[in-house]
Amino acid sequence: MVMLTFRIPEPHQVGLRMVRNALARHGLRTPAELNIAARIKQELGAGVAPCVVLYVDDPAVLLEAVVFNRGAALLIPHPVVVTGGERETEVLLRSSESLAGITQESVRGPLLDLHRRIFLALEGIAERHEAHLNISPSLDVR
Repeated sequence: MVMLTFRIPEPHQVGLRMVRNALARHGLRTPAELNIAARIKQELGAGVAPCVVLYVDDPAVLLEAVVFNRGAALLIPHPVVVTGGERETEVLLRSSESLAGITQESVRGPLLDLHRRIFLALEGIAERHEAHLNISPSLDVR
């Protein structure tokens, strides 16, 4: 799976706040979050670097997709991973190419529109804060 990686030269908590604010400025919502690091700590007692998954959507886009195909709820809200440490935040997002293989147009169109808006929000951070965008292959998690 090809991922887009944004690196923000700020500590994790600052970078996480920047991502939340950028998404909100683009009219996007985060109806759910999963703190991966806290869950691993609670369940297994192991400490890992901060890692939060933001599930991002726009209620109108979600409605549009789910009305025609309830399976769209498997993809929207769309996950955005925010991880990092004391010096840098890394934001991971699936590439649009990895989403293009979805065969149902009723799902693909709204999902790609949501993805584009998330990308624009993150790109805005990059422009304002000297963040860097990389497109990198990652593990195939099919």
